[in-house]
Amino acid sequence: MHAIAEPTDLERLFRDAADDLTRYFARRHRDGSEAPQDLVQETFLEMAKGLDRGGKPGSLRAYLFGIARHVSLAAWKRCDRERVCRSETNEEMAAPAMDDRVETAREVIESLPSLQREILELRFTQQLSYAEIAESLGIPVGTVRSRLHHAIAMVRERIHDSES
Repeated sequence: MHAIAEPTDLERLFRDAADDLTRYFARRHRDGSEAPQDLVQETFLEMAKGLDRGGKPGSLRAYLFGIARHVSLAAWKRCDRERVCRSETNEEMAAPAMDDRVETAREVIESLPSLQREILELRFTQQLSYAEIAESLGIPVGTVRSRLHHAIAMVRERIHDSES
């Protein structure tokens, strides 16, 4: 068994990352189809199983968010199979009124391809490094840099166009 599998290390990792994971899942599952805390628990269970199978991850935080991404995708698939998802956002989670630029940025980000949205989320909300994002998504660092650059450029361009 690896050093990280000791209960004190797992507990410390849980304390350090649980709130970030909860926010991550809350944003991804705004429709209430899955409780964020349940998804956090599932993520840690999957991580523990993976560590038992062997192999030491480079960055535990990146490894954890990579698992979280897969847990989230599995939750969406379960939701689709069960046909219990609602497409509208819960009123409790609706953001307060923002100025036009922020609203435009939100709309542009929502229109981005899913991989670009995930990279933006992991970089700016979860503060993962490029290497950690690459590891968690299973893509090269150069792809992370390129997709992030293009996503930011598109958001800036659309905000500028909307102001004109």
